[in-house]
Amino acid sequence: MRIEDSDGNKITSLADWSKLYGTPQTSHQWKEGRSAYSAAEFIINHDGGKIIESRVAEALGETVKIERAIPEHEIRFDRFGRGRMHDIALFGRTENDATIFVGAEAKVDESFGSSVRDSYLMYKAKQITGTSTNAPERIERLLAMYFHEPDTSMFDIRYQLLYATVATLAAGADISILFVLVFKTHLYNEGLGLKNYQDYIQFMSKVGAHPLQLATKEVQGHELMVQGKRLICLHEYFDL
Repeated sequence: MRIEDSDGNKITSLADWSKLYGTPQTSHQWKEGRSAYSAAEFIINHDGGKIIESRVAEALGETVKIERAIPEHEIRFDRFGRGRMHDIALFGRTENDATIFVGAEAKVDESFGSSVRDSYLMYKAKQITGTSTNAPERIERLLAMYFHEPDTSMFDIRYQLLYATVATLAAGADISILFVLVFKTHLYNEGLGLKNYQDYIQFMSKVGAHPLQLATKEVQGHELMVQGKRLICLHEYFDL
């Protein structure tokens, strides 16, 4: 598996990977024990690409080959501003030559962001007070992709999961997979980690995902349909 940045420059070490966080706006993300560093350590030092490959193969029931990984890779999913920045974007193929995209979401105990309710109200307040933002329209369109009848509980789900799932499909592969990688490092907080897991399971329940039966007990799998498109979601803890 080749690891490269979005410009095609090869990444072979943690030092190479760290260059992605070399600006004042991003440097705070690169900290040992937190998600960005842990994702890099997992791929570079723990053969994480092979582990992801094996989990995807198990979920699909066929051999797969992950060919390329791009950290911090943006994928546009609508016409409203910036796209989704995948922590790691992985591209590959199945033995039957179907294309695969894996959008990896790395966590230690960082949350899945604010609820849809809080995000929507914040951006709507900005609109009302004269700040230009398309975020309320983006949220409304994303919700409409999942909820076809009025349901106020849809505002309780985490906004990050809402757009992460849609953006994984937007990569345009034959097979789309969102993989939440939770790293238990020396900075992991059990209470925060449990809350994140509960938020993840709540999201899967609210959007009508169906559990997958996987042989590897450490992996939790779900399958859902978004506007006729199939999405597989995987969640696993890793000790680092």
